[in-house]
Formats: sequence, C-alpha cells, structure tokens
Amino acid sequence: MAPRKPPLARTRPVAVVVAAVACLLLAACGSAVPPSQWANAQRALNGTNGGNGNNSTTGTSNVSGNSANGTGLTGGTGGSNGTGGTGGSSGTGGTGGTNGTSGTTGGSSGGNAAAGITVGSCAGFQNSTGITNTTINIANAADVSGPVSGLFAGVQQAMKAFVAYFNSSSSICGRKLTLESLDSQTSSSGDQQAATTACGNAFAMVGSMGAFDAGGASTVTNCGIPDLRTASTEPQRAASPVVYGAQSLNPVDEPDAPADYYKSVLGSKIQKAAFLYLDAGASSENAQLEIKGWTARGFHFVYTSGIAVTALNYATFVSKMQAAGVEYVQFVGAYQYAVRLAQAMQQQNFKPYFVLDPVAYDPGYVQSGGSAVQGTHIWINSRLFSESGSIPEMQAYLNWLHRVAPSAQPNYFGLFAWSAGRLFTQKALELGGKLTRKSLLAALSTVDNWTGLGMFGPQHVGARVTGGCYGFITLKGSNWVREGPSPFSCEGTVKVG
Repeated sequence: MAPRKPPLARTRPVAVVVAAVACLLLAACGSAVPPSQWANAQRALNGTNGGNGNNSTTGTSNVSGNSANGTGLTGGTGGSNGTGGTGGSSGTGGTGGTNGTSGTTGGSSGGNAAAGITVGSCAGFQNSTGITNTTINIANAADVSGPVSGLFAGVQQAMKAFVAYFNSSSSICGRKLTLESLDSQTSSSGDQQAATTACGNAFAMVGSMGAFDAGGASTVTNCGIPDLRTASTEPQRAASPVVYGAQSLNPVDEPDAPADYYKSVLGSKIQKAAFLYLDAGASSENAQLEIKGWTARGFHFVYTSGIAVTALNYATFVSKMQAAGVEYVQFVGAYQYAVRLAQAMQQQNFKPYFVLDPVAYDPGYVQSGGSAVQGTHIWINSRLFSESGSIPEMQAYLNWLHRVAPSAQPNYFGLFAWSAGRLFTQKALELGGKLTRKSLLAALSTVDNWTGLGMFGPQHVGARVTGGCYGFITLKGSNWVREGPSPFSCEGTVKVG
C-alpha cells in the first residue's frame, strides 16, 4: 500500500494490475520527460526564443514534433541568426533571421505527448503570494525532529533533488523554483506552525508529510494554499478541499487486495492472527480501521494491542501472542519499532508470518534489523528500486538524490515526494499564464490514475480515494523479492470509517 499513515502513523500503498497494467505503467504513462522539453515548449508558446542559439537547427527550442500525433505549437521569435527547427507532421518550422519570427512548428515533442502534457502560454502571468518575477517559492513540511529523528527527512531530500533537477534546465514562465523546508516536528502544533509559515511565504506546499498532519488542516484550508502532499496521514487533512496527495491515501478506504492475497497464501493461519500498532499519531487510528477491514475479509484477530512510543521491552507482547497460539502477526508503525518487535520475537524463538505495510520498505529497516527481520512480508504499491532500470523517472529520482545528498538513501516516501514535485510542475506548466492557487487546485481535482510516470500504481489524486492495487514482497538476505502477482494485483476498496 502506500502506507495509509506514516511511520508514526501508517501509510498505505496503491498499485497497478498485472501484465496489462505493467504495460500501462511503462508505456502509456510515458517515459520521464526532460524538464528542458517542458521549458522549450513553453517558450515557443510564449513567443520568445523560438529558434535561438545552438538548439535552433535541431528544432529543440521550437519543440518540433517527434510524435505523429503531436499537437501543433506556434513558433516564437527567432534568435539572432538562428534557424527555426524542423516541424513534425503538423507543419514546418520557419527560418529565423536577426529578430526574425519563426514559422509555426509541427507537433509537440514526443516526450510531452506521451506524458499528456500540453504546455500553456505565459501570456497574462501575474505574480502572487510566493511568486516573483524570477521565482516560484514552494514549501515542504516534514517530520524531521521528534521521537524518531528524521522520520520523514527522506521527503525533503527528495524535494530538494527534484527542485535541483527541474531548475537545471527548466522554468515555469521564466521562473525558477525555490524550496522552503519546514520541520513539522512530529506533532500537531509543529504541523500547524509549518502550515502557517507556508501560507504566508509560499505559493503552494509540495511533497509534505507528517504523522500528525491534522494539526495544519484548518490552517491550509483557511488560507487556500494548494497542498499537494506526499500523502495525507489523518482524516482531517485528507478531507481539506485544498489537499491532494501524489499518493491518494484516504484513511477511511481499506483496500481488499492485501487481505485477500495473504488469505489465499495462509489459509487457516489467518484465524489465529495478531495486530499490534504504535500507539501514537495516525498509527492507532489506522490500526482500528485496518482491523475492521481485514476482519471483514475473513481474518480473526485473537490478540490486538497498542505499543507505547516509550516502551522498550516488547517481550510481554510476544509472550501474550505465543500464549494465544498466534500464527500471523501484523504491525503498523514506524519501521524502527517494527524492528524492536522482530528482535523480541527472535529472542523468544517465536516465528509467525510477519507482515508490514510499505513503511518498512526502507534501507534502515534492513540494516538495523539484521537477521531478526529476515522473511518479513510487505504489501506495497510502488515499483522496487531494483527495478529502476526499466523506469526512467525512478532513475532520475535516484540520480538527482545522489547529486543533492550523496549520503542519502532512497526510500518509499521519497519516491512519492519526488512525484508530487513532478505533478506540481506539470500542472503549473500546463496552466502557464493562468497559474493561480485557485486554478492549480482546479487542475489537481481532475487528476486520476496518476502513476508518477510508472513508479507506482494508479492513484486517484483528484477523487482523494485510495487506490486498490498492491504488490507483495519478502525480505531475503539484503534484497526484497516479489512474491505473488507481479508487479501488482488490483481489487476494490471498502469504506471502513
């Protein structure tokens, strides 16, 4: 899933169906689109630099059509002694002399066409909160400090990487992105403070994530700032009219696929199940919803318990599960606490079928858990980093993360944060001179089946409905290996809240 709530909460995945959908992810959704293509297309529409400089002979600046089905764009003003690009099937680029005007180009670039991007004219663009003549300021609020240090630091690293990537060759109507990184402090008050700062300084919030995100829900609603999050973790934030998620988690939607898959694999073992959860933030609330949903799919939980954040000794929980004859254990909470539970089970030679959500798909879980976490099972809605060779967008995330933070490791939440940056810039480019907070929110409300250019299963961003597709992986050695349908299996969701 993409956890429904974050580490201190839980987040749920959403994914794509088997063979046919795999094709959709890697083909129909489009390959990664270089930012320069977006910028060039927008410059052409804006009537400037249509055929300037060294790129003019290749038609890059004019965005000549590489796709037979591309939409014709109007060429801009030719640069000094520049030559207009050769158009695609829809027309032919003109030749620009000094201060000359190039002709109408053909189709838009193949990459843009594949990604479904139609860049908008910059005519009429107006500055507003967070926007100057040269920059567009976006804010990212994440739990960096708190009980678990760096809980969602990965989303801020991903956003820094995306901003660097985008700014390296692109702009939105001539404006580069600036990023304001805020610490929501793993608390409701910290989240509210971060939201207040963002409302006053930034045009939009992008890629944010916090375990107590209800704190700033009313603040962002009242100020009207677009809040395109990595994912929402509490119902109050998810319900705000200005909030959307690159991962469209809705805490009250419980997917059927994970429970049905494990039921098919384990048979009668699900009649002796246990559910433990971190008793903090969204984890405790999500746990109750998940227990309800999985019970409806046939699971029988003979033991359930919350675990305090301050608890150090997990032996008591393990002893109670052993006494109840538990054969299946599910845990919701930050992976650091899942490691403690796994270690306690190993110490007492208790070997149930151990299941976690995507929170554990993190290098830190494998490295800190050692032999105790071997054989862990995860349900997840993203593609794996080991599969990045066939996913250009994931390659871009990994490459630019390394450039911006060489010691940082990619993680599940970072992948969706990067995707939030991609979706924000795509919609801003499409709106062009019509970009406002209100128009951006309207544009996000129409987004459906968003896959982050093939990095994860379809997300129902505009509808704010959790997706129903999931994959299943197992830890073997230092690698996560797919089990069951690959890459995903899709079913419906049910309202449990």
